[in-house]
Amino acid sequence: MLSSWKKGDQAAFDALYQRYAVMLLKKAYEKTGNKETAREFVQEVFLEVLERKDRLDIHTSFKAYIFTALRNRVLNYLHRQSIHHRYEVYQETRPPAMSNDVESYLSHKELTHQVSDAIQRLPEKCRQVFILSRAEELSNKEIAERSGISVNTVEQHMRKALRLLRNGLQRTPLLIIPFIFF
Repeated sequence: MLSSWKKGDQAAFDALYQRYAVMLLKKAYEKTGNKETAREFVQEVFLEVLERKDRLDIHTSFKAYIFTALRNRVLNYLHRQSIHHRYEVYQETRPPAMSNDVESYLSHKELTHQVSDAIQRLPEKCRQVFILSRAEELSNKEIAERSGISVNTVEQHMRKALRLLRNGLQRTPLLIIPFIFF
């Protein structure tokens, strides 16, 4: 069926969608607990397959391929949810600030400026990879595909970017930095 679709038979794609969409939806809902998010992930998986039709090179079964694509989306989603939850817990448990709203605003503005400056000082490729990862929330695989580099190279750029940012922002509370991009 996959080969028929790749040759231009749209009915073959429709059949693949009909065969796997419900299974993917059930799995996504089971893992996320959110129907709308599950639907979005399933649509994203099939949209990606459609968009990559000519470049699609599946070394396993189609089913394994789309379930892996779904799993990656779910894992990224759960990771982001975990970060947001930890931040909420941090916000609830930290002592109240002893400053007024103007001071808080200026402090946040200064922190944002420091982080932006530190990001701009990163080497070009590190900066591009970091922005794609944090601002656009792309996975390492998506960054690799968009940038034309390997996933391993993306990971190396991210490690370097994070190390340089940590070193450049040593006096800035590190717990706050990841949340500036959300």
